[in-house]
Amino acid sequence: MKYDEAVVFIDSSVLISCGRRESTRFQALAREARQRETVFRISPQVSAEVTGDPSLDEYTTGNSAVDKALQEGWMKVTESPSYSDSDISTVMDQARSFIANASNRSEDLVEKADTEMIGFALELLRNDTVDEVILVTNDIPLGEAAESLLPQYGFDNWQITWLRGGELADELDEDFAPEFD
Repeated sequence: MKYDEAVVFIDSSVLISCGRRESTRFQALAREARQRETVFRISPQVSAEVTGDPSLDEYTTGNSAVDKALQEGWMKVTESPSYSDSDISTVMDQARSFIANASNRSEDLVEKADTEMIGFALELLRNDTVDEVILVTNDIPLGEAAESLLPQYGFDNWQITWLRGGELADELDEDFAPEFD
């Protein structure tokens, strides 16, 4: 993997709220990737959630917007984090507990996609692959978990940024932001 200053992870909550490929919101997301001159990343679980993996029927959206984004090259599926690294496994377990407590639900109900993003963020930061990880999610417990847990592994607060879909939209144009509300 080549060195990047920042990696931007997109959560399924944002992709689902964007809707179809032709939507203004999805087009603005593509424009943002081009303006940043970066490739937005999604975890394997997020990919499964938004591309209609039959093993995850509850998340099926029935459109191919993400598939087209992957083909166009402005989005890519990351590898899964290295579960054999004890710190990565630990932060993923901590994230599962944090999210479960924050959302008042069982740890068994916390999506694997959420813990994968935090694990992969730690892996990239620890391997000096990136300076900063940006998580774009409308999932408040996930964002708070990333901002709370990752600095405990020796990283500065500026290295972990959580943006809600609307905050990313604010960086784009004013027409995009209200659609996330």
